[in-house]
Amino acid sequence: MNESEKLKVVLADRDGFYLQKLKRCLERKGDMTVVGMTDSGPAVLEMVRRLNADVVLLDILLGDRDGFWVLESLKKLGSDCICIMISAIDSDKLVRRAIGLGADYYMAKPIQGELLLERIHQLVDGEDRESHESSKVTAEDVSAYVIDGGYQNLEADISATLSRMGISASIKGYHFIRRAIMMAVDNEEALIGITKGLYPDIGKLFKTSASKVERAIRHAIESAWKKNGQQVYFEVVGYLTPDKPTNGQFIAALTEYFRIRQNEVSKKIS
Repeated sequence: MNESEKLKVVLADRDGFYLQKLKRCLERKGDMTVVGMTDSGPAVLEMVRRLNADVVLLDILLGDRDGFWVLESLKKLGSDCICIMISAIDSDKLVRRAIGLGADYYMAKPIQGELLLERIHQLVDGEDRESHESSKVTAEDVSAYVIDGGYQNLEADISATLSRMGISASIKGYHFIRRAIMMAVDNEEALIGITKGLYPDIGKLFKTSASKVERAIRHAIESAWKKNGQQVYFEVVGYLTPDKPTNGQFIAALTEYFRIRQNEVSKKIS
């Protein structure tokens, strides 16, 4: 396919790692090309105008102006590009607002790559656009999958979330938190008595002491809060907290998030 025949896509998200992942997903079949990526609302508008984009994929939370502002601005411009909002925030109220402002579809993170590609082609080809708008606000259409695969690799999904928070895999706390969440997702009682139960268990796995596990996790959370951690934590738990969470609160919140995702996928598969 010639470059001129490919669908031109603009991506907007605060997470650079996620943007690269989306880009690979969209371009792997050769019928789309990502012509621009940004974390800024105004930059999205500029790219749409300058690059004559066919499709825009954007998050609600952007670094400069939010996704709702982008939708409003595109509507004022009279743009006919397809707009799909992809966000970890999947409340019915926000979905309805996005659709009301002109979004053609709304998908909840994490998403399935094949489903995203299918929705883009359906919308671009004009496959009953009105019927999509009537169905996309329902819970059944909210995707609970991960790009490039189902929700089978819990460890990889936790790793991606921690990376988005700015918790580097080069520090011990990253590995301790990931293991703690995996253990707690598998066994709800793991979070009961975290100091006397979870920390020692992780310490045994990594051949270190419970106190070092606690300190490393606390250091990782403090590090995340200086980066993108607070914003991603807000996306996960659904509310913005001014205070840095304790180790127990942090692990419990992420555990509940991944447990819910896992249950949603199990229901869809069964």
